[in-house]
Amino acid sequence: MEHGSPSSNHSRKAQSSSGSEKLRMPVTHLTRIMQRAIPAQAKISNGAKESMQFCVSEFITIITTEASERCKFEHRKIVTAEDLIWAMDKLGFEDYTGPLVFYLDNYRKNEAQFTAMAIAHGLNKDASNSGSGNDQP
Repeated sequence: MEHGSPSSNHSRKAQSSSGSEKLRMPVTHLTRIMQRAIPAQAKISNGAKESMQFCVSEFITIITTEASERCKFEHRKIVTAEDLIWAMDKLGFEDYTGPLVFYLDNYRKNEAQFTAMAIAHGLNKDASNSGSGNDQP
């Protein structure tokens, strides 16, 4: 499947230029985010949505690759949120790293409080997360 084909609107996978499949962020999620930044009556073309989908996917790939390289250099197998923030800083997105650290810290504090309350009330934390198994971002 090539970028820009009619079926790419509904697929989460697309062919990269090397022929391998890459995951793409769902267009519906991107559209929702894009619509928050424009007037209510404004429309977003399918081409704009597809272009944004491509750009977001490339951005994620570049940041993740840089973070992964750091992990390999440090002989680690798991990429953490801190690795991603470090990669963003290294690649020139330092204006975003401060707010990301702030929100990550708040998220972790809220998760810790939620877990403590769930344990105190005998609730299974995993059941409340719909079985996602994602304890950390």
